[in-house]
Amino acid sequence: MSRKGAKREGKMNSSKETGCGEIASHISMILVTVANLIFITLFHQYIAWYTIEPDGSVTRLSMLTDGYFTWLPIPITASIVAIVAFTIMIFYDKYWFRMTAQIVVIIIGIAVVVSLLSIFPFDFSVIPNATAVDVVPIAVTVFLILMAVLYGVSALVLFVKLVRSYTVK
Repeated sequence: MSRKGAKREGKMNSSKETGCGEIASHISMILVTVANLIFITLFHQYIAWYTIEPDGSVTRLSMLTDGYFTWLPIPITASIVAIVAFTIMIFYDKYWFRMTAQIVVIIIGIAVVVSLLSIFPFDFSVIPNATAVDVVPIAVTVFLILMAVLYGVSALVLFVKLVRSYTVK
């Protein structure tokens, strides 16, 4: 946070301490996003149900449908936008920009989750337990809805915080 942002929020941290923490946070977000991008593009075939055969071999039954490849450009684009935004935040340390960029990244995250929910590229029928086949899609759907709601709340909180920082004197 810039010194002006620290004053605005009533914090007495030195700008050097806060700046280093923010830079480390942005770098870690970039690294996590790159790792996630690598996983969803190169290792998606491991999202599967594994069974060990009597002869000791392992059978992998994919839980992803072709809908996954329809959805894939959305998180790839979102990841690139997030990486660019966090990279810019490292070099351009303005409170309004940082908050706005974080809100935009969160809104894009909502779009990714909602698109995953609408496409729902999962086939849980490969799970050998009939109860699990019925329960897992519901659990995944609830989880994705909660994720979208929590992202929405986060974006709203950051937006209110941004607006308050410029309206409160």
